[in-house]
Amino acid sequence: MLRVTEQVDTSYLEQPTPRPRPTGVMLNLFYDYMLERPLRTLLNPLSITCLVALIVLYLLRVPPLVRLIPLLILLGQLGLAARQIWRRVRDDMALLSNGLIVRAHVTRLRPHRNPTGAIEGALLDCAIPVAPRRTYMGSIWISDGDEALRLANQGRLAVLCLPRTPGTWRVLEGTTADIRYDRMGPVQSIPADV
Repeated sequence: MLRVTEQVDTSYLEQPTPRPRPTGVMLNLFYDYMLERPLRTLLNPLSITCLVALIVLYLLRVPPLVRLIPLLILLGQLGLAARQIWRRVRDDMALLSNGLIVRAHVTRLRPHRNPTGAIEGALLDCAIPVAPRRTYMGSIWISDGDEALRLANQGRLAVLCLPRTPGTWRVLEGTTADIRYDRMGPVQSIPADV
């Protein structure tokens, strides 16, 4: 999957905010997120169970009202997946148009070791100063242990973040490893007068 910052050139991010929304990027992001994990989204146990139940109920010629229950559950699962994809695309589009480029401080490396003791991947905890008295804490999963060690030893990362939405940020450093940004809990709005 392409990172959102790879969808635009570096001169775009140097423009003052709010930047114009680039054309075609939203469709590219939808496509990337839909294809990121299609089997996990579509073929989870609840969806498979509902699909099998729907087929069995149809073969048994059960009244349509009863067949509607697994169909509604299946549509609900697809709706939740679509909502999650939309939320991620919306966050990425907001980052492109309103994001600030700042330096984040790496506060801690939490390695994941394999049975031989080598680092397979790691969580990097970062402090992101977005305003004089406002700092966000965030974690990213880096799939390559060597890359995670390099970034932890570097100590600072260039990141793109939203100043009023905690948890919405992306690393701008050139990395070859896969990076995952998983938000911990719901986004809370911050009052404008803080």
